[in-house]
Amino acid sequence: MTASQPISEDTLIRVLDSLNIGLVFIDAQNRIAFVNKSAEQIRNMKREDRIGSSILECHRGAMHARVLNVIDDFRKGTDGPRHRVVRSNGRTFDNSYNVVVDESGDYKGIALVSQDVTEKLMLEQQLKKTNEELERKVAERTAQIEATYRELQHAQEQLMHTEKMASIGRFVSGVAHEINNPLDGIQSCIRLVLSELDNKAQAENYLTLGLEGLYKIELLVKRLLDYARPHVYERTPLNIETLLDNVLAFAQFRLNGTPIRVERKSCDALPAVDADEHYLQQVFLNIILNAFDAMKTGGTLTISTCQQGDGRVAIEITDTGCGIPKDALHKIFDPFFTTKSHESGTGLGLYLSYNVVNNHGGDIEVRSEEGVGTTFVVLLPAALSAGTK
Repeated sequence: MTASQPISEDTLIRVLDSLNIGLVFIDAQNRIAFVNKSAEQIRNMKREDRIGSSILECHRGAMHARVLNVIDDFRKGTDGPRHRVVRSNGRTFDNSYNVVVDESGDYKGIALVSQDVTEKLMLEQQLKKTNEELERKVAERTAQIEATYRELQHAQEQLMHTEKMASIGRFVSGVAHEINNPLDGIQSCIRLVLSELDNKAQAENYLTLGLEGLYKIELLVKRLLDYARPHVYERTPLNIETLLDNVLAFAQFRLNGTPIRVERKSCDALPAVDADEHYLQQVFLNIILNAFDAMKTGGTLTISTCQQGDGRVAIEITDTGCGIPKDALHKIFDPFFTTKSHESGTGLGLYLSYNVVNNHGGDIEVRSEEGVGTTFVVLLPAALSAGTK
């Protein structure tokens, strides 16, 4: 491989003249030894006129002494300061001074480099202006978003207040109806008893009907108390199949001759669950009675049980009734919400049922399609003993 040849002085000058930065070299005797073409243009001079002249001739008075001090620092090996200069033509240059030494480290002079930074500064100024404008617009947009958010919050609070008042109104209407109906019946029974005092059998029948009305009021008050106060559960291992049988037997009175068929699909060796029997009965009774109400013209109620892969006991209750509207499905567990008429429900049954199951470590899932029917799935953890009851 052939070694590269040193470039000639003429070639070196051409290379330095091609640079878009100004370069002036001042030798160890403080004479201007070289000026490239860019330096000529920047400093508005001809190099033929400057080369060989002393740098000190270019400065007078206090500036002369300052230049001497700077050159003295250069001779000690310290690079000079950098400073920015604005020329009469309005263009801005960054000047830097660099010490030049030979292989032995001996001082040979100073290289004065001048770089035109006018476009760079204009771009920086434009970028700064753009950033400031962007920050201003972001701040304005953020303020608009915050204002919109506050308005939405206020609107949401108003909507929630309106819905709350509407719920309370429906609740009060439902409670009033639930209490007034039995009271009307009780009053009628009392009047009839008074008119039938001589007919003991008939009087006893009227008193029995009156007691049933009082029981309905008692049940309603109990639900209200359940809603208002925390529950205290008395948990024991329960056989779910037996519990469901008892609930179905009690719910038969609501059929009133309606052609509803009840189908049971039991699971063999279903584990017991640790639960409060009274409260769990209320959960299943509420779901089953709601199913009966949904099948006013008849249908099929299917109750099936199984143990899931995660060990939980699943009780699935399916009716072929009217179904729940899609827009109401996500609200059925809210307090005071009911899909029944305002006069026939308090909207507390499913809310209380969900809380009971949740407090037992379980969950309730629901699927429904209007005109097809509804399925409730109650999931409960199996008793720790894992035995069947």
